[in-house]
Amino acid sequence: MKIRDKELTSQIVRYICISVFSYLFVFSFLYTLVDVFKVNESLSFLLVYGVAYLLLYSIQLKFLFKTSHEKRKLIKFILSIFLFYVVSNLLYNFFLYSNVNYLLSTAFTIAILAPLRFLISKYFVYK
Repeated sequence: MKIRDKELTSQIVRYICISVFSYLFVFSFLYTLVDVFKVNESLSFLLVYGVAYLLLYSIQLKFLFKTSHEKRKLIKFILSIFLFYVVSNLLYNFFLYSNVNYLLSTAFTIAILAPLRFLISKYFVYK
């Protein structure tokens, strides 16, 4: 059982590292679009998260779960990302509607959904 615990711990650490990189990407490009280029906050969030999700499949496939590509995994990934994409946009816009700053709205959305994404990825998408 200890081997399994080490594997899970290793995956969680890698997930956190990938997530930190991903969210640095999200925050920096969201800030750039909103504050530098004056793009609408909701549109910026939609665009930045869309690009981030596209990159995640191959990164998680290779570095997180160390598995190979299969059409079925890609389909499950797309379904899960679609679900999380919709939910994250709803949460983000709810926070904006509640007059929460767009960067804090992003942070709250991440904090709520990140653990759920790991579990769905581990036990549904890449299984």
